Amino acid sequence: MSSTKNSLFFPNLNGVRFIAAFWVIIHHIEQFKDKFGFANHIFYTRFIRMIGPLSVFLFFVLSGFLITSLLFVEKERTNTIDIKSFYMRRVLRIWPLYFLTVILGLFVLPQIPFLDIPDETASIGIDFTEKIILYVLILPNVVTGVFKHIPYLSQNWSIGVEEQFYYFWPWVIRQTKPKRLLVVMVFFLVTIYIVRSLTVLYMPEVGLWKYLNEFIKSLRLTCMILGAIGAYFTYYHLESKLVKLIFHRYFQIGLYALLLGMLIIGVYLPGVNQEVYAFIFTLILMNLAKNPDNILNLENPVFDYLGKITYGMYMYHTIAVVIGVKISMAYNQSNWVSYPITYVLTIIISAISYEFFEKPFLTLKDKFTTVKSGK
Repeated sequence: MSSTKNSLFFPNLNGVRFIAAFWVIIHHIEQFKDKFGFANHIFYTRFIRMIGPLSVFLFFVLSGFLITSLLFVEKERTNTIDIKSFYMRRVLRIWPLYFLTVILGLFVLPQIPFLDIPDETASIGIDFTEKIILYVLILPNVVTGVFKHIPYLSQNWSIGVEEQFYYFWPWVIRQTKPKRLLVVMVFFLVTIYIVRSLTVLYMPEVGLWKYLNEFIKSLRLTCMILGAIGAYFTYYHLESKLVKLIFHRYFQIGLYALLLGMLIIGVYLPGVNQEVYAFIFTLILMNLAKNPDNILNLENPVFDYLGKITYGMYMYHTIAVVIGVKISMAYNQSNWVSYPITYVLTIIISAISYEFFEKPFLTLKDKFTTVKSGK
């Protein structure tokens, strides 16, 4: 980590963002091959089914780690946290692209015949007003839960979860003394896990209950809090024996070997799957961001730039996926043509969006920034 008076930079995190986006796109390419009746796809292999959700869990862990680290620094330097500025930063970073994709997904893309998705595009108009209201209220996770697949917008569910984490987390950090912070974090972790588990087991899925049911089930706040706990240890206990153990080279090797083995075998742990993988991701992020003896280097100009445009890659990629898969089907269902088309289109669209649409909002966001993240 490097730090100046007004900035905080963690190495390798842009690389992590890109890798997570890379795996999400693979998952969706194979998923859309299945949707379009593509003869050659591998969507139902355990590995492909796992990497999509796990990549989103990784995004959540990364958000929890980074946001909490920034809040720690701001609180230490200013003796408080400017809540209003925090929310302005989140609004300017997240809302413009979020609402742009909502407008495109609901009003523009369904009018383009080439982008039609069987059994999904035609159903957009069902309960249309209800969907609009939920999207405007930043509840895309409820839309996806209740109405299932919404063409070109289903990925937005995770944006809602991140926003819901931001509603309360800066208040937790501001109001809690550092010596009590770990206990408070564990309390939220356990409480949220119990509430979500009870919802899955006992809450009805009919009537108005289904909205609350889907809202609670969609929350991945445990992943974000685990990332926050990683930030706590690397900020307040960097020299502790526990962190030094986590930073040991042999521990890192074992960690990567464990994750690789679990992915190859397809390990799924009912009830605690997201927490177990999020815990492993937290340990990996602690090493990548703060360990001077980290064994994996993701710092390079390509990853750095692609990491910067990852938000756009995540939000736009399903458009590129549909185009890539349809072109592949036109060429005798070649299994791999869709991959280069999808990735190239995703990067081009995301780069244009970043340079000409997102940057003005990011420039405005800097006016509300006490501690800037990045080089």
